[in-house]
Amino acid sequence: MNPHQQKILGFFKVTKQKLVSIFGRFIKVKKPSYYEQKRLAQMDHQLVYSLSPKKIPNSNQLKHLRKILGPREKMWLRTAVLVLIASLLFLGIKFYREHLELSPIKGGSYSEGLVGYPKYINPLYNYNRDVDSDLSALIFSGLFKHDDAGKLSPDLAEKWEMGADAKSYTITLRDNVKFHNGDKLIADDVVFTFEAIKNPDYNSPWRQMFLGAEIEKVDDRTVKFTLGESYAPFLELLTFGILPQNLWSPINPETADLADLNLKPIGSGLYKFKSLVKNKSGEIKEYNLEANSDYFQREPYISKITFKFYPNTQEAVSALNNNSVDGLSYLPHENSADVLTKNSMNFYKLKMPRLTALFFNKKANLYLSDQNIKTALALSLDKSKIINEALSGDAQIIAGPILPDSFAYSPDLKKYDYNLGAAEKLLDDSGWQKVAISAEEASRAVSITAEEAAKDGNLALHRDIAAYASSSRLEIAGNWRVKTSKTKGVARQYLFVSLTVVDSVDNLKVADEIKKLWEALGVKIDIKSIPTNRVESDVVKPRNFEILLFSQVLGSDPDAYSFWHSSQAGEGGSNLADYRNKDVDALLESARLTADQSQRIAKYKKFQEIVTKELPAIFLYSAYYNYPQNKQIKGFNKQIITDPADRFSGVADWYEKTKKKLKWQLLI
Repeated sequence: MNPHQQKILGFFKVTKQKLVSIFGRFIKVKKPSYYEQKRLAQMDHQLVYSLSPKKIPNSNQLKHLRKILGPREKMWLRTAVLVLIASLLFLGIKFYREHLELSPIKGGSYSEGLVGYPKYINPLYNYNRDVDSDLSALIFSGLFKHDDAGKLSPDLAEKWEMGADAKSYTITLRDNVKFHNGDKLIADDVVFTFEAIKNPDYNSPWRQMFLGAEIEKVDDRTVKFTLGESYAPFLELLTFGILPQNLWSPINPETADLADLNLKPIGSGLYKFKSLVKNKSGEIKEYNLEANSDYFQREPYISKITFKFYPNTQEAVSALNNNSVDGLSYLPHENSADVLTKNSMNFYKLKMPRLTALFFNKKANLYLSDQNIKTALALSLDKSKIINEALSGDAQIIAGPILPDSFAYSPDLKKYDYNLGAAEKLLDDSGWQKVAISAEEASRAVSITAEEAAKDGNLALHRDIAAYASSSRLEIAGNWRVKTSKTKGVARQYLFVSLTVVDSVDNLKVADEIKKLWEALGVKIDIKSIPTNRVESDVVKPRNFEILLFSQVLGSDPDAYSFWHSSQAGEGGSNLADYRNKDVDALLESARLTADQSQRIAKYKKFQEIVTKELPAIFLYSAYYNYPQNKQIKGFNKQIITDPADRFSGVADWYEKTKKKLKWQLLI
């Protein structure tokens, strides 16, 4: 197109634009109808789909996206893609964490340090021998055992039935139980073990528990126990391990305690004996167990358990610190600070049916026959402070002879919460004057003459207290409780008691806290510490104490007969306070004879009410059983144990090795 033609074309374009701008406003453009718009839209869609029938753009089309989008649109697209990637990553991690499951697998090992040495790994002889009981619990199976909550549950027993008169129990055994040597466990083995316990030739310390009970074989899987009189907690006694008759019957009962099977036992438990290591002196230093692959229930995850033995707690704790062992059978509170590997350990605080109390011996101190004095002593004790200061909180407060976790516990007991003001009022009203002597007054009191005392009643009182303190080896300064008779010539009385404790760091700390609290009340106290090996012979048996700080293991059943029945008072009995009450005797007798739990609860409630009201003892606390275990060992779920060996009742669930797997759950 030449320049002349371009000028003519430009002229006509300009003219057209001017004419449109002038006349276009007068021209009405007809707006298409709804149906026309719909038809046009359909035609547009058909045109687009004819070019590309797919709704999602393909890769060739996406290549041209950058040419179509502007800079702002490109920025928003990149942002959206980054947000999408981040969201998918977050959801993936969240899903992984929530659905990843660490499943225990077989393998691994566990080693534990014990204080003492094994001697009789035999259910006939392991009474009051913690080391032997620990090993027996893993090697042998009983008719019953205690679960993680401390409740009685079946072990070898498949089912059982109590007779109508509550004097017989018929027990059916599991059918798939084998001893470690491959022999099948049958009723003959149960009968043999029970008869061996009762046979005086075996000299089993368990014998006294089963006097009056008989056993008979019904068939190869069934035994029947018959009692002389009903006894509600009888099944609790049937946790002893069962011996293989074929191996033990040829052994002379009188020399059975010397048999090699006592150290290399054959049982039917979760673990079986593998080997032992002795030092040059013949002491067993290491004892190895391996998992029983023929166990009648699920085989345990931990393949090997090793026990290492030490002469004292200090060496055992050192072994724990050096990673020589993965755990300790028991960590006394007084040694807790010695553990250096706290971050790598789990410290399980297990409840155990034992109580610590102050037992009164009113025959040794007549003041302890006075109900007001006993009540004042109880009210002046801040149990929370004692537990926190002396035991770092490792105990629970108790109020009576039955512990809070028992089905027979009554929460409606008379409680003696700390109330120093009420305690002081009781003594004041009973004529016990509180006298506070300062250090300066104490130094002056020793030099007060008779002439000075005759002129001044207060000086006379100080002079008498100084004389009594000197004869009793007590400090003069401090608070005193003095009773002065109105009858002339009658000597003054001073409220003074002696507290006997078993010699241990924890007991002495508790005793010191008690002394502080009682001396704040004005009661003078002398603490006598007795070595553990002399307590039974020198203190408990002859009742050679005024007040005794002592712990008692109660058992899983609330039967308190042996601790509070009058027949158990006196030398050799476990009724330490020599408490006698006919109503309590009747309640304890009937409660152990009935199998009806509701009746037992009612009877034990009355028993607790009477005992806590009459105060033959001040019930302080139930200390926890401290069990340290390396965090690499998982699956420990025990909360309550009946005795220390019970910590192994859930050992089948312990594990060290795991495998990872994703857990999928379909939502329907």
